[in-house]
Amino acid sequence: MNKIINEIGFTRLFKYFFFGIWELVFRFLPYSLLRVWWLKLGGAQIGRNSVIDWIEFTNLDRRGLRGLKIGSECYLGAGVLLDLADKIIISDQVTVAARSIILTHHSVGFNNHPLISQYPKVIAPTLLKVGSVVGVSSIIFPGVTIGENSLVGAGSVVRENVADKIMVAGTPAQLKKHLK
Repeated sequence: MNKIINEIGFTRLFKYFFFGIWELVFRFLPYSLLRVWWLKLGGAQIGRNSVIDWIEFTNLDRRGLRGLKIGSECYLGAGVLLDLADKIIISDQVTVAARSIILTHHSVGFNNHPLISQYPKVIAPTLLKVGSVVGVSSIIFPGVTIGENSLVGAGSVVRENVADKIMVAGTPAQLKKHLK
C-alpha cells in the first residue's frame, strides 16, 4: 500500500474513490440524455444533440471529466473506452463506433519498472477533428490527431496523426485512399 501511496499520492486515491462512485451511477443511466447530463455534472463539456451510449472510462483520477470535451452532433458507441490521463477533444459531428479505445497515455507500470527506461511513460492529449469517424474496435494512441472528415477503418491501430479527408486502415493504420 505504501508503494501505491508514494507513486500516486492521496489526492489521486481520493479522486479514484470519488470517480468510482460517479462511474457506478453512470453505468446505470438508461438513456443518452441522462448520461450526457451526468457527464456535464461531472465536469465534461458536451455540445448539443450528441448521443452517448454506454461508454467506459479509465484514469478519471488524473484529469477528471474536465479533460473531456465532446462537440455537437457526436456519437459515441457502446463500449467505447476513454482514457482521461490527459485531454480528449472530440469535435463536432464525430462518430466513435462501438468498442473503440481513445488513449491519452501509455506506461509499462510503476516508475521503478525495469523497462521504464526503454519505454518511458507518454501522456498527451488526443484530438478528433470535425466530421471524423473512428470505426468499430479501433485504437487511437496518445497524442494522435484524427484529421477533419477522415475515416479510420474498423479494427485499426492509429499510432500517428491522420491528415484531413483520408481513409486509413490496418494495424498499424496506413493510408488507403483520399476522400472528397
